[in-house]
Amino acid sequence: MPAVDYLIVGQGLAGSVFAALLLERDRSFIVVDDQDRSAASKAAGGIINPITGKRLNRPALIGELIQEAFSTYPRIEQLLGASLFARRDVLRLFIDKEDQQRWEAKRQLPEYEPYVNPANPDVPPNLANTHGGFEITVAAQLDIRQLISRSRSVLIQQNRLLETPFQYDQIKISSAGVDWCDIRAQYLVFCEGYRMSENPYFNAIQLNPAKGEVLTLKAPEFRDLRIVQRGKWIFRSLSGELLAGTTYSWDRFDETPTSEALLEIRKGIQSFCKFDFEIDDQRAGVRAVTKADNRPIVGVHPKWPRLAILNGFGSKGALQVPFSARQLLENLERNEYLHPEIAVCRPSLWK
Repeated sequence: MPAVDYLIVGQGLAGSVFAALLLERDRSFIVVDDQDRSAASKAAGGIINPITGKRLNRPALIGELIQEAFSTYPRIEQLLGASLFARRDVLRLFIDKEDQQRWEAKRQLPEYEPYVNPANPDVPPNLANTHGGFEITVAAQLDIRQLISRSRSVLIQQNRLLETPFQYDQIKISSAGVDWCDIRAQYLVFCEGYRMSENPYFNAIQLNPAKGEVLTLKAPEFRDLRIVQRGKWIFRSLSGELLAGTTYSWDRFDETPTSEALLEIRKGIQSFCKFDFEIDDQRAGVRAVTKADNRPIVGVHPKWPRLAILNGFGSKGALQVPFSARQLLENLERNEYLHPEIAVCRPSLWK
């Protein structure tokens, strides 16, 4: 029976980043993935932004999240031998007067100052500038699809990937570790995304999955190097694709693109982009969103300490995964403290 330190279920963004951290530390591991468990990552924009949403909020732990993301992804680039990550400014255009007034109140707060350019932003003539906007200078973009693809290639080359569905009834847990099929591991780490609802060990944690869709556009006139947001967002990825998104749907959980989402994104982009574009492609995925508090789920099971989870990142995976993955690894290997904002044992998570 092969013995490894870790058995990872799922090779989406969370599973790929956790595997990269294990490679850095020369740990033994195997990843089990049937290519459907990375569903959310297939349609993710990979935007890392410290000021988000209609209310222009700063995500919890934003300082730690940014620091970890900005240090981890360049190391993963070197590890995988691929360009995956780049610092990018965000041009946030106001939708209306209320949006503008909301920012006027926020910008007075000292915790926002490190992340924004105090000067008025440069808005090119092919973008609508009816109500003004501001520029976020501590932001970035991660090519999630390329990270997963390159990670998968490396895992295959190193004989660390099993391309098969994961069977829960084959798990045997003991105080010394976990046996699954013919593999013995010290820890079994679940990185399954919204499919966590099928996991008999963690399905008591309620999710509120949200399907999201992204378009790939052709628009030679769009040459801005920033991520532009005005309700919807548009930017050119590191691979040269012009991406536009996104949508949120809570009534259909599959990876099939819909005409409704296409129309919604196209209308949103047309509301502030004063140039012609063609729709070249459309992708869909389902985000794992924690119903209790929209925060990540990280740590070991309260009853089975050999089972761990790294999940629940919603639309902020690129921002939250590096910090959460390192927290989990340090907790497993050094018994270090898990931040209560993300710890799996917080009471609000469990039914």
